[in-house]
Amino acid sequence: MESKPKFIIVVFDGLRRDMIAPDLAPTLTQFLMEGVDFSLSRSVYPSATRVNAAALSAGAAPYSTGVIANKFFNKAVFDDQVIHTGKFAHASAAEVAFDGRFLEAKTLGECIAEAGLKMAVVSSGSGGTSYLLHPHAARLGHLRLCLRDWKCSAPDDAAAEYLKQFGPIPETEFPNVPMIIKQTDILLDHVLPVVDPDLTVVWFSDPDSTYHPCGLGSPESREAIQNVDRQFARILDWRDKSPEADRYQILVMSDHGQITARNKINMRDEIAKSGLSLANHFKDDADFAGTAGYCSVLRVKDGDKGRMADLAAWLQEQPWRGLIFTPDGDGVEGCIPGTFDRGLLQIEHQRTPEIYFTLQTDDKPNKWGLPGGCTFSSNSIPEGGGTHGGLHIKEMNNLLGAQGSLFRNRYISTWPASHTDFAPTILKLLGIETPVSMTGRCLSEALEERTEQPPETETFEYAIPSGQKRQNLRRWRVGSTHYIDQGWLE
Repeated sequence: MESKPKFIIVVFDGLRRDMIAPDLAPTLTQFLMEGVDFSLSRSVYPSATRVNAAALSAGAAPYSTGVIANKFFNKAVFDDQVIHTGKFAHASAAEVAFDGRFLEAKTLGECIAEAGLKMAVVSSGSGGTSYLLHPHAARLGHLRLCLRDWKCSAPDDAAAEYLKQFGPIPETEFPNVPMIIKQTDILLDHVLPVVDPDLTVVWFSDPDSTYHPCGLGSPESREAIQNVDRQFARILDWRDKSPEADRYQILVMSDHGQITARNKINMRDEIAKSGLSLANHFKDDADFAGTAGYCSVLRVKDGDKGRMADLAAWLQEQPWRGLIFTPDGDGVEGCIPGTFDRGLLQIEHQRTPEIYFTLQTDDKPNKWGLPGGCTFSSNSIPEGGGTHGGLHIKEMNNLLGAQGSLFRNRYISTWPASHTDFAPTILKLLGIETPVSMTGRCLSEALEERTEQPPETETFEYAIPSGQKRQNLRRWRVGSTHYIDQGWLE
């Protein structure tokens, strides 16, 4: 019987496509040139890490996964704080609150296990990110290692043995060079040759974790990219020397891009000027509960449409506002005039808070010459640092590529794509049925054996007047799969 293929997905957290260049990432540059490059790939919205980790894990948009923001208020989990999906303890609490399905859709790991195959995760990302990549690893007896938060690692006995054998784990640095080298050591010295998974996800925390404090294009961010590129070269070298080299299919991606944080404001104080109040919960009788920053996600007290209308009308008058989304509209305009229908974002779920809005963006270069910036509100990111979560093209246009015996050589796809498409493609190549919860598509145009081409791309552009400005959003559709290209205000 012919051997089944094996897959390695390598994630470069936050990597901007315009920073993939021969001087910074020679290995990745050559990889994309020699394999398949999905140049029109897009993140899901919000362009935030855990939302997109869940999208990769389940091959699905947020309306299917139920992971609808990095931070959001849901009283079923906590009635006195927001859920921070980057924290393993919060993800675990959500798992309990949602009856074992914080990530609601069926995952790629579950599909792999049902077919008698094994999946492994080796991550230097947060505990929440690592958990969402394979939420059911412990139950299925699969390996999940998180170097940044070892409590997230599973199964417990295997994790303890790994820590004994490979520890201590280096502390996080900017750039995160020592930890990511250790991560690659564990992957190449033990996980790939000994555990021998059929599917491995390698999540590098850089350059995202270095972009945030140091800025896009900074010497530190350049070093971060050079390091992850060197570790990627080690993975390819291991593959090339393996007696099963032809079985290994390598997929690469970034979960989103970043833009420069500038023009800092305090959103909570700004909202207070409107006569409305925002808190992390409703215990103090606030009008809104949730998080407000560059990407704001707000639950409205009692779902009150009057409060919604008051906030939306006030936001439309602010010079720093971006795009505003409200629910229950006509498919284009939301229930509040001057706002987009929230359904355009592919985040409609019973957990979804009522209001999403972004802050103003621009295309101006930063001090290192990289375009794209925004007004922001954060105590953890300095002015000039990197941020994401919105709809700017530099955030949405993520890295996506593939190389291996099952994929075409030197091919640039002309179709939109997303990492939600990885899971359906992998299952197709393994001969495993795709669950109905997966909203992505098989990347058939990229396969060496092409039995069909994808349908032609349909483009949908939406525009509505919003105060003295106009909100714009562009989406694509390939068959039944939708992609958000970008959104902007003019």
